[in-house]
Formats: sequence, structure tokens, C-alpha cells
Amino acid sequence: MNVENVPLLLNNALRQLLDEARMESALVPMTSPVHAFYAGVAAAAEDRLRPARQDSHRTAWLDAEQPAFREGYLQASNVIATAGPAPVRLLLPRPSPDLVAPGSPETEGED
Repeated sequence: MNVENVPLLLNNALRQLLDEARMESALVPMTSPVHAFYAGVAAAAEDRLRPARQDSHRTAWLDAEQPAFREGYLQASNVIATAGPAPVRLLLPRPSPDLVAPGSPETEGED
């Protein structure tokens, strides 16, 4: 692989991750924790694509976000960081929320 193609591969993978996160967040209500999670994933991808955007965050900005947003941002940041300068695959794995709503079938019978 040519070294000149490395940033292009990562940028393409980041754009794919960003598009997938936006698509997933559009499928659920804006008030949903799943929406916030994928908004965090999208924000992490955008920050890596546009470093100046990340530099403009105020101190402790992430602490002010919803917990689901923070989780999505941090999971996506970890995926991006482990990809290195160029992902082994052309796609970065999209993080998935580990959120279960109270009273949902998954939590029935737990108490």
C-alpha cells in the first residue's frame, strides 16, 4: 500500500462511519438515548476528520453532554484510535449502544 493513500483510506472510513451514525440516529426519536449515542459517534468522526473542530471544544465540553452521547463519542474515539493512521479494513466498525430502556422486554423479570 502506498503511504500517500493512508490518509485517504482513513478519511473514507471516517466518512462512512459518520454517514452510518447519522443514518442510525435518524431512525429513532431525537429524545432517545440511542439518538444521542449515534450523535456522539458522528461527533467523534467529525472531530477526527476536522481537527480544528476538535480544537474549538471548550474545556470539559464532553462532561456537559448526555451520558449516551458521551458513551458514543468515547466508543467511536476508541475505534478510530485503534485503527491507527489507516484502518486494516476500508470500514471502521460502527459502535453499538448498550442501552436498554426500563420496562422493555429485555428488562422484564429483572428485579
